[in-house]
Amino acid sequence: MSTARTSDRRGPVPVVVVAGYLGSGKTTLLNHLLRSAGAAGTRLGVLVNDFGKVNIDALLVSAQADGTVSLGNGCMCCTVDADGLADALTSLVRPSVGLDAIVIEASGIAEPKSLIRMVTSVADARLRYGGLVYVVDAAHLEQVRRSHPELDAHVAIADLVLVNKVDLIPDESRRAVEALVAQLNATAPRVVTRNAAIDPELLFDVAQREVDQARPGQMTLDELLLEEDAGHDHHEHLHAAYESVSFSSDRPMDPRRLARFLERPPDGCFRIKGIVHFDVPRHRQRFVVHGVGGFVRVLREPWGDRRPATEVVAIGRGLDVAAVHAELEAAVARPTDAVDENGILGVLRHLAE
Repeated sequence: MSTARTSDRRGPVPVVVVAGYLGSGKTTLLNHLLRSAGAAGTRLGVLVNDFGKVNIDALLVSAQADGTVSLGNGCMCCTVDADGLADALTSLVRPSVGLDAIVIEASGIAEPKSLIRMVTSVADARLRYGGLVYVVDAAHLEQVRRSHPELDAHVAIADLVLVNKVDLIPDESRRAVEALVAQLNATAPRVVTRNAAIDPELLFDVAQREVDQARPGQMTLDELLLEEDAGHDHHEHLHAAYESVSFSSDRPMDPRRLARFLERPPDGCFRIKGIVHFDVPRHRQRFVVHGVGGFVRVLREPWGDRRPATEVVAIGRGLDVAAVHAELEAAVARPTDAVDENGILGVLRHLAE
C-alpha cells in the first residue's frame, strides 16, 4: 500500500547525542529508533563509527556510497569521525534529504561534553541541539564506575538518562541505581528501560503517515517489520512512558520570564516546544521555540491568518504537571507590569536567523 506524509517537519532538525560506555545499550537504542520511528514514517539520520553494529540488514538497503547507507524506510546511516562531524551534519540537513531528526552515537568520536560543543557550534540555522541521552548499564553500573570514574561527570551533564537492562537485576538493586543516578543528576528525567526501548516521541517529533486504502492487503517493509515485532513476546517493545504538559494562553507572554522557563526547564523535563506571542513593539511576530536541557532555539515568522496566541508543550519523565503549569502561568504578561524594553533580548539571543 502507498503512504503519504500528512505533516511536514517545521523548524530546525534536532541532533540527539547518544552516549554511554561499551555494552550499555547505545547501539540497541539506535536500532530500536531506526526500526520503530522509521516504521512510523520518521526519516532519521544516524551518525556512527561502525555500520556492523547497526542492524541495517533488517532494513532494505537502497544504496551505499561514500560511507553513507540509504535505507528503504527513508532513514540514512553515515560513518563519521570528529573531524567530519560538522560536514556530515550539514550534508544530512539538506532539504533534498528530508530528515526529521539526526542521532549521533558518541562512543569512539569524542567525550560527550566535547561532542555537545561541536554540535552546538555548527553554524547552520537548519540544525538545533536535541539533547544528550546517556545510557547507563544498570546491571554493571558500580563496576563501570570503578574502572571509568569519569562516568559520574558524563551522567551529570545528561539531558535524559536511560537506566537500561533493569530486567537483569532485582527491584531493590534497580531502586539503588535510580537513586544513584538521581544523586549524580537531580534535574534530568530518568527512564527505566529494557533493551533501551523508549518511545521515540520523547526524543523528537514522530512524523504521521496517511494510509492509502486504494491497494489494501499489500504491506510496506516498515509495516512488515512492525508486524514482525508485534509477534514476539519480549521486553524491548514495552516502550517506557513519558509525560507531556500542554499550556495555552490568549494573553501575550512576558519574554524575560518565558526565556527563564526555557533556559531553566523544570525537573524531569527533556524538551520544550511551542509557539509564543509577545506583545512587544517590533516583536509581535510568531515565535517558534525549541528547548532541551537549557539549549534554546527560536524562529520568528509571520502569524498569517492565525490569531496570535501561545501554545507550549513540555515533554519529559516525572514531571510535576501542576508546577509546570504554574511556571508558565507566571510567565504570562500582566497588564500591570511595567514596560520592560530589554526583556525581549533574552529571547532574541536564541534566534536562529
